[in-house]
Amino acid sequence: MNNQMIITSLLISSGLNLLFLLAASVLISKRGGFSFVVYKILQIVKVKMNQGNMTYPPYYQHKKSQFEKLPKSNSDIIFLGDSITDEGEWSELLGNPHIKNRGISGDTTSMLQNRLETILDSKPQQIFLMIGINDLVYDEKSPEAIVAGYKQILQQFQAKIPTTQVFVQSVLPVNNNITRYWQNPHNILKLNSYLQELAQEFNYQYIDVFSHLVNSENQLDVKYTSDGEHLNGAAYLVWRSVIAKYVGYFEVANNL
Repeated sequence: MNNQMIITSLLISSGLNLLFLLAASVLISKRGGFSFVVYKILQIVKVKMNQGNMTYPPYYQHKKSQFEKLPKSNSDIIFLGDSITDEGEWSELLGNPHIKNRGISGDTTSMLQNRLETILDSKPQQIFLMIGINDLVYDEKSPEAIVAGYKQILQQFQAKIPTTQVFVQSVLPVNNNITRYWQNPHNILKLNSYLQELAQEFNYQYIDVFSHLVNSENQLDVKYTSDGEHLNGAAYLVWRSVIAKYVGYFEVANNL
């Protein structure tokens, strides 16, 4: 009898665990699959950072320390931003050996300011900046708050590297039909409108990449993404086509 009770108890426990796993799988699937899990992990990291238990994620720290050690040159063309920039093979895409990818996955405007000194020290020829989507999605900042932090970055550019040609790229769209938590398209449109005004204020070139990747609902076209936020190869080719005429402009001008 005791053995039978133990077996019955184990079967009930196993059944309940299985039901829990199935329920969790359905929930995760509805919320966006693996991307939802990543989102929740990043939310936990954010809470720990705010509590002072953690400074910056290890990936950020490792990339930042590597960028500090790498050679710097005033002929550099810097691509600066978060995972959207980080995942692009920019030197190969644009066929320019002077391009250096300084994107870090998960980066925000405030985290970028923490590592800006390395960029300023190099006094690069050009900077292509795209930052802000993580501020919206993970930090839940308003477009107005993001622009305030963005302005501090541009102020440092203008004060410390006045001869560097800076390009303010629009924040890219997301697709909430693939992953449901990303962001309200209206907030991204509003932020991009502010960024365009901010670029004009600093006399920097604003580049609209957003409109080249959207569908009729102002969301990231499904043909360009698997998770609703990050880009596939076709999207990077579109992005390249939008910015190619600006890259290495100084080199072209000097050779005329």
